[in-house]
Amino acid sequence: MAVFHVEFSSEKLGMRSRLNVLLPENAQPNLPILLLLHGLGDDENAWLEQTKIADYARNQQVAVIMPRADRSYYTNTVSGMHYFDYISEEVVARCRQWFSLSAQPDDTYVGGLSMGGYGALKCALLHPEIFAGAFSLSGVPDIVEQWREHPERTSWYTALFGKKTELAGSTNDVVSVVQRWPADQKKPFLWQLCGTEDPFLRMNERFHTIAQQSGFENSLELVAGAHEWRVWDTAIQEVLPLVARKTKQ
Repeated sequence: MAVFHVEFSSEKLGMRSRLNVLLPENAQPNLPILLLLHGLGDDENAWLEQTKIADYARNQQVAVIMPRADRSYYTNTVSGMHYFDYISEEVVARCRQWFSLSAQPDDTYVGGLSMGGYGALKCALLHPEIFAGAFSLSGVPDIVEQWREHPERTSWYTALFGKKTELAGSTNDVVSVVQRWPADQKKPFLWQLCGTEDPFLRMNERFHTIAQQSGFENSLELVAGAHEWRVWDTAIQEVLPLVARKTKQ
């Protein structure tokens, strides 16, 4: 297993940023990609430090890219920080070039936990030409509801998304994106996992229902546990081989 720690100047962010990349032993050319996103308060090292992903990915022919996105909610903020474009476009394009990874959308998936689960859904839904699907682990699929339930975050969310009254129905509202999906447009694969004691359980169940009603290939796996690394360590063991299998189809 090779672990690469990369620091570089981002064109989209206009500043230096960091990411980690895992490549398996005996890596083949044009490896498929799993872009793996961290949660709120974490960084590019979280998955490496809190799980055994380096061991789990050792024999999977998948490149795992773990970028840093700060507390951005993977959003192009109203203050002009283009985190969504950075994560969904620049990181993927640069890593494809640096590590000779597959450039095919069918070989490219995105996943994440909590805030990163929201980011993963948004990446796949807004860029189906880049990503074949998303894995949302204990994600926050309804950002409108999240803001409504946490009015104390209004100043922070306003700096990210703009006015509260303009969030619903925008591209940052992935529930609305799913509901308004054009009938003739290819739908990305959506996979959700959530703990039965997780505070985001009901939100994930509602999103799953809406996605199915909208015709998406969508599954929701419920596991014992809360909003915790034990759940996500187990989940990533399922996600990695699933990506490997789907990219061979």
